[in-house]
Amino acid sequence: MTTATSRITTDVDFERDGFQTGTLRVPHSHDRSAYGHIAIPLAVLKNGDGPTLLLTGGNHGDEYEGPVALMKLINRMPALSIAGRLIVISGLNFPA
Repeated sequence: MTTATSRITTDVDFERDGFQTGTLRVPHSHDRSAYGHIAIPLAVLKNGDGPTLLLTGGNHGDEYEGPVALMKLINRMPALSIAGRLIVISGLNFPA
């Protein structure tokens, strides 16, 4: 059995305890370059073992409430006390 390798890369270590911010580098080709990428910001808070919760916003170009709420949450994340992992992507679809 072979494992597929994702073309999306990140500088965040999802297994490390603590608060981190970084980006997902999503390949994106367009008329100017076939080798571009879109940098999608994310924040991760992990503390020990427990469930993982993924929150996303900005899936559609005309929705601003979700990204605003998630950016406010990201500002508060360093002070949160959780058991598990919280992953927040406030703007999932930047081209939209």
